[in-house]
Amino acid sequence: MTQFSKVFGPTDSAADTKTTVGAAAALRPGACIIKELWVGKSNVVNAKECAGFITVEAPGLDGPHHYALGNGCGGTTNGGPSIAAEKIDCSIPILPGALVTISVTDAEVALGVSVEVGFDKGSGKNVYSYVVGGAGIDPAKDTLLALVDKMTGVAVKVGKTGRIKEIRYCAGNIVDAKEMQAKVEFVLPVIKGPWEYVFGSGASGATLGGQAPTDVRDTDIPVKADDTIIINITANDALDSATLSFQVV
Repeated sequence: MTQFSKVFGPTDSAADTKTTVGAAAALRPGACIIKELWVGKSNVVNAKECAGFITVEAPGLDGPHHYALGNGCGGTTNGGPSIAAEKIDCSIPILPGALVTISVTDAEVALGVSVEVGFDKGSGKNVYSYVVGGAGIDPAKDTLLALVDKMTGVAVKVGKTGRIKEIRYCAGNIVDAKEMQAKVEFVLPVIKGPWEYVFGSGASGATLGGQAPTDVRDTDIPVKADDTIIINITANDALDSATLSFQVV
């Protein structure tokens, strides 16, 4: 629950392109802390991917703040029932009067992307959130793939000591009768796990698919500043645009 909320959008996103949602805007005259994002978007074409991630930026804000978003595949006539706007818990401090920019990077076009920003007055902890994978990062069946920062092409190096408290995962499969399950493993440079997680469930669809919420997992993985985090995925069947984000508190 938050004291205030402001909506950005609606804006149609472009495939594999960072798309600003609405226009940059100040939330309030004084300092505030973003605690929730609620995102709604539609994909109304059969066999289109819904995976992507959302980014929050503002002057004076130390980051990153990227969050995996969306799952499943679009549908024209058999897209399934409507689902609720997707909630993302976060902690992003915004300086007084700073213009906040919200953007999405979707694997394929999404229509009417709308983002509700829930916030309180005052300040709070700055919780970083990193993203790996993304559009065109397609795991093959039963084959280990290292998910890296698509923008740099290398594994993520965390910027501060803390604990990974949440993992968000999304992917698509636009072929009928394929499994959606995948194993994801986190490997740290010094501390030993294991940290292995199962994401995804159900069957894919080319014409009978539908959007689904992001898969979210609460975790407690200790990390140190400058740790390079190796993230491996092994999928039961081939997947499209595997995207994963994690928050360091």
